[in-house]
Amino acid sequence: MNKLLHIGLQVGFTLTSVWIALTPAASALPGQSVDEAEAWMQAHPTLRAAPNERLSLRRNDTPSRRYTFHASIYGPASEAGSSLLERRMSEQPMMVRSEKFTLVDLISGVGIERLEDALRTLYGAEVYADYRRSQSILVYSPGRAEDRGTQRASRAQVSEGELYAYIVEVIPDPDGTIHTGTVSVLLKEDLPALRTALRSREIERREFEDPTSGPSVERSGNIQNSRL
Repeated sequence: MNKLLHIGLQVGFTLTSVWIALTPAASALPGQSVDEAEAWMQAHPTLRAAPNERLSLRRNDTPSRRYTFHASIYGPASEAGSSLLERRMSEQPMMVRSEKFTLVDLISGVGIERLEDALRTLYGAEVYADYRRSQSILVYSPGRAEDRGTQRASRAQVSEGELYAYIVEVIPDPDGTIHTGTVSVLLKEDLPALRTALRSREIERREFEDPTSGPSVERSGNIQNSRL
């Protein structure tokens, strides 16, 4: 998989090296039931969801350092899967199709290496290895069309592994500093719908990038003049 950006791993949140050693392999992932996901979130030593938090939670280490986690019964493309009403009326338990976490650090910043470390912390070695072996499919800018080509443009990369698909995104501030990043884990079967949605936007906004062309991306703390 293409090497993306780099920033030194900082101590912050509850996502530290201590949890890397203690966190077991993930037991709730896209493809499992909502009940399984909720139980896993409550038992996970990093997430520690309260019973009333269900599929979403927000944690603040300090006002400048926080993270969120959200599991969804929908894939990242709105057209993926059936409607919520259809799912609720089905005799089958509702299934989680995608999970997303967001890190915000206004002091030390957030880079690709830190997002990758958080992925390993949350999901364990098997999923992390699948992500590291995954192949880049699409590179695009999820943000505003007017930011394309500037240091304010967000960057996202979709990659496909053997087990799951992944979306890694970094979101610069107006000055180009990266304080926010996200990682999504999703079912591979939802990739066609996601690709269709992104291709439609590419035609409309002309913002899509081919990850197989252009300069290679090194692990650098500077998002300028590089691509995911």
